[in-house]
Formats: sequence, structure tokens, C-alpha cells
Amino acid sequence: MLSDNQTLSVALPHVARALADAGLASPVGAGMHTIDRPTSLADEAYQRLSLQLDLSVWKVGEKLPTEMALAESLGVSRPVIREALARLRADGRIETRQGSGAFVADRNKIAAFRMAAPSKDQTAAETERDILELRQIVEAGAAELAAARRTDADLQAIRFALEGMHTALSSRTDGSVHDDAFHAAIAHASHNSQIAKFVEFLGAQFSDSRKATWDDIGYGVGIATVGQSDHAAIYKAIAAGDGAKAKRMSYAHVQRAIDRIDQRVAVEAAAEGNDP
Repeated sequence: MLSDNQTLSVALPHVARALADAGLASPVGAGMHTIDRPTSLADEAYQRLSLQLDLSVWKVGEKLPTEMALAESLGVSRPVIREALARLRADGRIETRQGSGAFVADRNKIAAFRMAAPSKDQTAAETERDILELRQIVEAGAAELAAARRTDADLQAIRFALEGMHTALSSRTDGSVHDDAFHAAIAHASHNSQIAKFVEFLGAQFSDSRKATWDDIGYGVGIATVGQSDHAAIYKAIAAGDGAKAKRMSYAHVQRAIDRIDQRVAVEAAAEGNDP
């Protein structure tokens, strides 16, 4: 089996020619240009990786190279690759498996569902609230089922993500990846394949609503601390097999975020009302 770098070496000549045809790069020998620092490196990396997927450089079900290997091949940093992969995951082009990496998704098996952008009759805050309400319904139901159906392996996966967030909290770093993994592990513990697929597919889009917990403001006002306390309580209820409590705690966890949006909207409305 080829290593990540060997796979890239075999594929790059073909990709380079296709990129040149697409106007994204020109081939140099048998290789491919690194990215020439466009306005958005993540956008460019996303386009390059999308094209490689279109060209079937990696087949359905095949594991993608590591973030490091992809970063080296395109001449960008791992955070740039991570953002590009998150967008591909949101598009349904790839899927992540906890502890295993990213794999090419079968697009025929994934519905092309996307979070809607705010309409002309809806503010960004109202759209964000809609997303959170969807999270609330799905995650609360998943937690209830997980409490009844979880196995020892499921509990281990949930606990592993919980410990990752604890480490992030201790160092005041971004724990959103572990936050995503925590909720995905609960969804898998429901042993309902549709819930697990739905949460995994929407993971990148839900992730945006979780990042606010782990940024400087989230730490500064205590959201990260409260959120981690909620996570611990949800895990404890699932481990104890208490479905009603797991559902209630999960519902309340997302409700805190909804309440913050409502408070922000109220403040903004009051400020607009006071404008001369």
C-alpha cells in the first residue's frame, strides 16, 4: 500500500496537467506548483483538493493523505488544510472517522443538504438561532438514545473527547475539534445509523456554532467553563443509563447558546430604538 507521500507522487503529474487546463496552475516538469499566496489560501487549497477529488485521485472509501502531507504538497500550513477539509466535509465530499482520518465519501449516499444563508426576511442572528434549534433537537434525541444503547467502547470514545476538551480548557486553547468529536461520539452511541450520519455530515456546519465557546471571548466570559461542565454532566447521565437526564442536559446545553443570541438581538434592537 502506498504511503501518503507516495500516493501524492503518483497522482501529482496528472493533477498538475488538469490544474493547468483549469487555469489554476501550470505544470513544472512532473510536479505541481505550490500555492502562490492568493487572497485566501484556504479557498485555493479547497479548490485544489476539490479538483483532485473530481479527478478521482482518491477513490470512494479511500483515506486521504494526512494534513501534513497535504500541506507539504500545496505549500501551505496545516490550519489552512484543516479549513479546506472542513469545507469539503460540509459539502459531503469527505467524511471523517474518529481516530482514523478523512475518507472520500460516496456522494450518491449523502443528501446534498446545506445550511441556508440568511434570506432577505431573516437576519444572521435568526439563521444562527435556527441552526442551534436544529442542533438542540438532534443532539438531545441522540443523547437520550445513547444512554439506553451505549457500549463500553462508546463510553470510551465519548470520554476521550471529553478529556480532550478538558486539556484545551486547562491551556485556554481551541477545543472545538474535541467538541465536535464529543457530539459525534454520542450520535454513534445512539446506534441509529441515520442520526450518526446526519450529525457527522453536519459536523462542520455545527462546528461554526461551537467555535464561539472556545475563542478568547468564550473563555473570557466563562462560556467554555460552563460548556465543559455541561459536557461532563451529559457524559455522566449517558454512562448511568439515564436517558431522560441525558436528553434534558443536552437540550439545556444548547439552550444556553440560544439564550445568548436572544439577549444579543434584544440589546441590538434596544440600541437601534435609541438611535436619533
